[in-house]
Amino acid sequence: MNPPDPLFFFNTVSISLPQHDMIMNIPVPYLSTQPAHFLTGAVSHNQFPPDDLPEIALAGRSNVGKSSLLNRLINRRNLARVSRTPGRTREINFFTLGTLARLVDLPGYGYAAVGQHQRLIWDRVAEAYFSNRRSLRGVILLIDLRRGLLPADLELIHYLEQRGIGFLPVATKIDKLNTNPKNQALRTLTQTLQQHTRLAISPPMPISSLTGTGIPELWQQLNQILTTP
Repeated sequence: MNPPDPLFFFNTVSISLPQHDMIMNIPVPYLSTQPAHFLTGAVSHNQFPPDDLPEIALAGRSNVGKSSLLNRLINRRNLARVSRTPGRTREINFFTLGTLARLVDLPGYGYAAVGQHQRLIWDRVAEAYFSNRRSLRGVILLIDLRRGLLPADLELIHYLEQRGIGFLPVATKIDKLNTNPKNQALRTLTQTLQQHTRLAISPPMPISSLTGTGIPELWQQLNQILTTP
């Protein structure tokens, strides 16, 4: 038996998926059919909802496309507000998937125009979330494929490594690149992740919130992560 390609030798989750509706011949996990609602926004840990449902958090640099991806995932145009001003989101926003799970939108990081005091506040809230949520199953780390991994991304990766929190790398804005530059950027991103972490749940998943490319595959991964005991 040949060894796995080192570029794709990531940790994986092995769970049988339920076979439901088909999109592009890919099974759409049942979580994607659950009604999604905004639950609450929190700026401190005592405002977090009860720690009683599995959660996966969305993290990434400001303007990486977290809100757009969240809206595309849950098929609601404006449930998560898309800000035109990077660094404006100041809360941790909790969204329910029926009564089964939650998606958690963390404030963006790495925007230089935001003051140091505000960054410290955001860091404190994020620290409170990562340190205290027993229901956290993992993190979706969004990376703008045009930019690749930047120091702020690596800082978060190392932070998650220290706490043993697995993450799913998602390459956003792939529709902004032509085929050859996109493929080269994906290879580079894969190699860089391989050098810096062993807690990536999969190779980077190419996603377009504009066209929907990669959304069914991402739902497969989310179903696996959120239904793992």
